[in-house]
Amino acid sequence: MAELAVTIIDVGWGDSIMVESRDDAGDRRFGLIDCNDYERQRTALPFVKRYFERIGRDWQGTAHNFEWVLLTHGHADHARGLKEMMNTFGTTHFWYPKSVASTTYGVLLDFANRSNRVLHHQAVDETKILAAPEVTFHCGMRILWPNFDQIDTENENNNSVVLALTLGQVTIVLTGDAEAENWPQIVGRLPSHTTYLQVPHHGGRNGLFDPNDGTPWLDHLNPRHTRLVMSSHVVPHGHPHPDVVTELSNRRFVSYRTDRNYHLTLSSAGDKVTVGYTHVSGRLPR
Repeated sequence: MAELAVTIIDVGWGDSIMVESRDDAGDRRFGLIDCNDYERQRTALPFVKRYFERIGRDWQGTAHNFEWVLLTHGHADHARGLKEMMNTFGTTHFWYPKSVASTTYGVLLDFANRSNRVLHHQAVDETKILAAPEVTFHCGMRILWPNFDQIDTENENNNSVVLALTLGQVTIVLTGDAEAENWPQIVGRLPSHTTYLQVPHHGGRNGLFDPNDGTPWLDHLNPRHTRLVMSSHVVPHGHPHPDVVTELSNRRFVSYRTDRNYHLTLSSAGDKVTVGYTHVSGRLPR
């Protein structure tokens, strides 16, 4: 039976998400979205090491443990640790959005060009990269944002990749820091059976509320059909914002947060989703 598992690692600030898919024969494929580790604070890298060791994977003897690595956008809390992750585990594909040149991109692209730990890399193109026959992942993947030919030169958050992962009747949407002002263009691309959606920008106010205090992506979802997950960013930015927490509660959305529930794993065989987590505060998710 094919299975999909998405783990939002509790990295304290920023994002690091591991994706695992298995086919009917039990073949495992792994993807990674973002990593904020740095020299003095490592969370995602030891998490992945321990997971591979727990399932009996010879990660040191495997040249390219990840089928793909995706950078959603160039901010440090999403990008800072990706070089070390790719150097440690290796990846067949490395994808990233078109963006304004920065030191972060320069370091990652220089590494991808020079290292045999990355076999192939290119900018995100929703018309090509996920449909390529050489991408052997056991679930459907679709880039919902951004469009290939667009770059926001003023706000890097608006270049964030929004990715939909689908297995059977289950779709999990991962959103990076895509801000609410762009969601009127994105919501029409959301699969009708969106089962879980990552609250954009760690629950920051500008991830939910547009400049006119509209809530475009939230208006599009039904709390009976869709649940929410948040990679919290309490220090130093205070995400999720109290206004976001209140709005989600008022609309009766069930949501899970890494600052309360630790690592969050969404597992599915294509019909329903099981949520694995640890209560940090002793309070149930709301």
